[in-house]
Amino acid sequence: MCWLHAVSLISVIFFTCGSVAAVGGNNYWYTEEQPVATTKPSFHVNGYNIYGSQPANGGLPANGGPTYRSETNFGGQPANGGLPANGGLPANGGLPANGGLLANGGLPANGGLPAKRGQLPYGTPTHIGQTIYRSQPNYGGQQRYNARPRQLEYKCIEGNLQYDCVFYDVHIDMQTQDVYFGFEDITLNNQKIVTFKNSTMRKLPAALLASFRQVEVLNLNGLQIEQIDTNAFAYAHTIQKLYMGFNAIRYLPPYVFQNVPLLTVLVLERNDLTSLPRGIFHNTPKLSMLSMSNNNLERIEDDTFQATTALQNLQLSSNRLTHVDLSLIPSLFHVNVSYNLLSTLAIPIAVEELDASHNSINAVRGPVNVELTILKLQHNNLTDTAWLLNYPGLVDVDLSYNQLEKITYQHFVKMQRLERLYVSNNHLVALNLYSQPIPTLKVLDLSHNHLLHVERNQPQFDRVEYLYLDHNSIVTLKLSTSHTLKNLTLSHNDWDCNSLRALFRNVAHPAVHDADQHCKIDYQLEQGLCCKESDKPYLDRLLQYIALTSVVEKLQRAQGRCSATDTINSVQSLSHYITQQGDVPLQGNEQLEAEVNELRAEVQQLTNEQIQQEQLLQGLHAEIDTNLRRYRLPKDGLARSSDNLNKVFTHLKERHAFKLRETQARRTEANAKQKETEDLEQENIALEKQLDNKKAKQAELRQETSQKRQKVKQLEAKKNRNPDTRRVTK
Repeated sequence: MCWLHAVSLISVIFFTCGSVAAVGGNNYWYTEEQPVATTKPSFHVNGYNIYGSQPANGGLPANGGPTYRSETNFGGQPANGGLPANGGLPANGGLPANGGLLANGGLPANGGLPAKRGQLPYGTPTHIGQTIYRSQPNYGGQQRYNARPRQLEYKCIEGNLQYDCVFYDVHIDMQTQDVYFGFEDITLNNQKIVTFKNSTMRKLPAALLASFRQVEVLNLNGLQIEQIDTNAFAYAHTIQKLYMGFNAIRYLPPYVFQNVPLLTVLVLERNDLTSLPRGIFHNTPKLSMLSMSNNNLERIEDDTFQATTALQNLQLSSNRLTHVDLSLIPSLFHVNVSYNLLSTLAIPIAVEELDASHNSINAVRGPVNVELTILKLQHNNLTDTAWLLNYPGLVDVDLSYNQLEKITYQHFVKMQRLERLYVSNNHLVALNLYSQPIPTLKVLDLSHNHLLHVERNQPQFDRVEYLYLDHNSIVTLKLSTSHTLKNLTLSHNDWDCNSLRALFRNVAHPAVHDADQHCKIDYQLEQGLCCKESDKPYLDRLLQYIALTSVVEKLQRAQGRCSATDTINSVQSLSHYITQQGDVPLQGNEQLEAEVNELRAEVQQLTNEQIQQEQLLQGLHAEIDTNLRRYRLPKDGLARSSDNLNKVFTHLKERHAFKLRETQARRTEANAKQKETEDLEQENIALEKQLDNKKAKQAELRQETSQKRQKVKQLEAKKNRNPDTRRVTK
């Protein structure tokens, strides 16, 4: 019975302490949750044969994660230098493994299959889309573990609906070297449409296209590229479409596109380019679409597109361009150079749509172009429209927010297709479209100008469908009963009530889409519009203007603010007269001569001061305009500069308030993160204490196990010394 109790005690000890391995020789003790690092025979990993045994998991990489190409053991030398494992001591203290049971329940290893069954042939792709580290083979006969990777390798996923090659999780910085894409056998890298997902590539390496030499479409958008290797496109002979937008490219190597003769589409928008190297497009004759908008380009040299004879679509908006001669690119079809600093616009001979809005253009030139249909020139400094004669095929023209003072039919006489003309927010005081109306015009926007008398333009007004006349100084207006108007705006004018009543007899009120809210003194609401009763409306307005002008001049004189310009002009006239009468001697009146000289000196001083003040004022106006463009704010051409400046200040205050709110939100988030960190630290401390307790308990178990073993040995010794027990055992 004592012997049975001893055997039971031994079993209880080994089964209850299953997390403890028997210690013998050089073996180590591990808990169940820790992986045991043991030397195993080599096997096939990631397409490389590592000879010695059946691959684990059927040859598949564990956990589907990043895989490593480990060394191959050549030479046939045994591991560990030929020494037996565990220093020659028997494992488990000499006890049979598994309690004497056969491994795998007595079944043969690998289900009876021969060794190496199921191994993949050399070169078989591994986990596609994963990072693979390529290392060198081991030629010493001994296996090495945890070898440092020597070369990054990326492979792509096939089968996307848009792309036949998608690279995932590629991360390359400026210091990364020895990068490899695809298979070593480049004939297997025959994909034609390539893109990247969840990747960053600070520097575009030459290895990509050196491996993939049949690519036709390459999408590198949004990879945070800062630098392009000089030989990045050395093997890009087949590329037709290249997208490199939304990056941080500051510089293009001079001959980076030397080996892309089939390139048709190139997108470089939203980068940090400031200039283009000379001759960069000299070997891209098939380039038809180029986008470089939202960069910092300052100048495009005249020979930049000399060899791009097929270029049709050019996007250069939102740069800092001061010079680009578009007329040197005769193949252009669609052009956008808006939001730049151009002062002169040269229109190509065959372009059909051109957007040059938000610049400083004051001159338009170029050859006759009958193909141009859409022209956008709003927010510029145009003062004349005579250049429109060169473009008789226009359909849509936007000249709003310029400095035009008159519109005359002579500049539109050749137009037979014009449908929409926008000239709002100018300085128009004269409109002459009555002599020869534009027959096809449907939309005419004359709002926000200084128009006073427009009755003569009735033949033109009767033909249009949309007429915008609000925010002018119009007194009377006539329309026939056969007009075609669908929309008419009339608010904020100086209407005569009698004229307004006659107008609404011919115009249905639903066609008028605006109204006045409040009227000035002596004005009344008529049909929702402010008007004034008078027998002679124009004479009445003229007398009113003279009176207002007289009051203003009297007030200025009373306040000592007479016009310095008038004074200077008067003195200059007197000086000029005296100069012309130079043969008249003034010696008889020395006092008069002294006064003349004094006046001349004062005139010169006042002239110099005026020039300085005008220069300072122009500088302030330019700075205000620059800030308006910088913050994308609309400029009101009729408003004072101080009003536009207040608009900038208001925008900056709102922006500052937004930044403060954003900062506060981020501060709150940071505080929450800090609190979470502190909670995690407290939890970590608690876990460390718990771990210490576990270790202490483990030490107690170890000590108790040792005591139990000693007690077992004592019982065995006692059993051997007792002859009665020995007889019972037999």
